[in-house]
Amino acid sequence: MKLDVRFTAIGVSIVLACLAQPAAARTREAPPALTLIDPPGFYQNASGYADAIKPLHAFIAEINKAADERDLDCVMDLLAGWARGSALLTTGANYQGDFERSWAGTDFALALLRFPGASTKADHRFQQIKPWLIRIAEETRDADRINHLGNNLVYWAGLDLMSIGTLTDRVDLVDAGISRARQGSGDIGAHGELERELKRGERALHYHNFALTPLVFCAELASRRKIDLYAENNGAIRRLADLIVRAVQDERSFGALTNVPQQLFPWTLQGDLAWMEPYYARFHDPRLPPILSSRRPLINPRLGGNVTASWGAPLPD
Repeated sequence: MKLDVRFTAIGVSIVLACLAQPAAARTREAPPALTLIDPPGFYQNASGYADAIKPLHAFIAEINKAADERDLDCVMDLLAGWARGSALLTTGANYQGDFERSWAGTDFALALLRFPGASTKADHRFQQIKPWLIRIAEETRDADRINHLGNNLVYWAGLDLMSIGTLTDRVDLVDAGISRARQGSGDIGAHGELERELKRGERALHYHNFALTPLVFCAELASRRKIDLYAENNGAIRRLADLIVRAVQDERSFGALTNVPQQLFPWTLQGDLAWMEPYYARFHDPRLPPILSSRRPLINPRLGGNVTASWGAPLPD
């Protein structure tokens, strides 16, 4: 399969889809469905990963842009096009494909959950999108290359299951997601630490924050079913959140857990702090407004776009 030709076609189609014109005049034709997702590992081949994942990330960006603009019609057209093409349902030899599919499914579901449920579910295109997203969730649920890891990727798979299950009214998927979130809560130690993420050395702080994100959003979705994941394991998610907040305020505080100097990605303390939006809306932690105010809007390509718009609460004057 000539990936470069297919990716070029996808990129051109995305440029044509949902251009910045009045919503009623937009071209909404979805780009060709990316049926196979098989990028090399992020750490094993950074340049190869970046090239291979461009079409998927470009598509996600268009979905989130349309959601940010409250253009449900555009979101539906794009997702229905990929649903008809059975996009993302085939992974290859590289484990990264399972992770990317999980994150993409999460993003698609959370983007749709930004709109009133009645409007979404009444749309005829949702009848094409729904079974496709369920397939993505089921593939994620059954992915051995995720399930055996016992780390943040399991928690992200839980959010994939919970977000798609919530959107499609599949209680079994929601329950499977809650199970994975509970696993994550159970992994959190007395000081908010995650042993598997501490083993990442100089990236330990980044991955503690990365692991917290799906746990917070799982807790928020679980609250809709009157399940309090924040309370589990003696408030474990809140312990991890406290660890991260203190590290954002003073990175040296993380030195209590490891003496390895930390290296952060540019996005670690930017879009990857998007979990703070629903967390502040629920708990009104007084430490968060200064952090949020200098970073808003918080944009995250795994969480449906503009998280400030969809989950945020007003900050005090």
